[in-house]
Amino acid sequence: MSEYHHVKLRISGNRADIFLNRPGKHNALHPAMIEELHDALRVAEQEKDVLFVVFSGEGPSFCAGADVDWLAGSAVRDEARVMQEYERLAELLRRITFYPKITVAAVHHHVLGGGNGLLAACDFTIAEETASFAFSEVKIGIIPATIMPFVAKRVTIRDMRKLMFSGARFLAGEAHLIGLVDFIAARDGRMEVADKLIGELGLVSPNALKACKQLILQVDSGEVGLHSGPYTASVLAKLIRSEEGQEGLRAFLEKRNPDRTSQK
Repeated sequence: MSEYHHVKLRISGNRADIFLNRPGKHNALHPAMIEELHDALRVAEQEKDVLFVVFSGEGPSFCAGADVDWLAGSAVRDEARVMQEYERLAELLRRITFYPKITVAAVHHHVLGGGNGLLAACDFTIAEETASFAFSEVKIGIIPATIMPFVAKRVTIRDMRKLMFSGARFLAGEAHLIGLVDFIAARDGRMEVADKLIGELGLVSPNALKACKQLILQVDSGEVGLHSGPYTASVLAKLIRSEEGQEGLRAFLEKRNPDRTSQK
């Protein structure tokens, strides 16, 4: 378990767990925590064996959004510094979105404001059935500006208007219905669902999984489209000709499971 003040990092096998660790503040985000999250992601990225990164929260909640004391203090700090602090949160969400490994958010109880940005940036989100969500910024005179582009990748503009204009709380069932959450877990069962998901995904080709994530991001951004045949053909050809691809094809023809022992 790596030593940080506001997060915890645990690496085991093909998985890194990053725990938000300000339980007394319901894991509210502030600059020091944001920097530690950046560093934990950097460390996990350097671990060759790690294919999955799971975000969760210590204590009673996943994340209560941005620390209100931090936001309030912005009024007396230099404007350039304030904007730099907010941009670091945006950079963190971009880093998670384009991270070269598979990311999972496993959330419970309160998921407010910026906490929704963290889960929206992940590849998969798991919420306990008792979790509640809100974009409550409008109630204190601000808006969820930093997280909005990331939430928009999961939630329709119609639903964003309904939830962000009102700041109303909504439960895990509605979060699942609108696409903010992928899987519902029983109370205290979020990590069990995360374990099962990672166990299933861990059986597939790791390089193919990472390549598939990259291509999905390129399609989503418009970089790859209907006229990108030469590029997609090159991606497929490279994977087929790789050691991992050849082993997978041989295993299929021989009706056996692929040998993944030498594949990272």
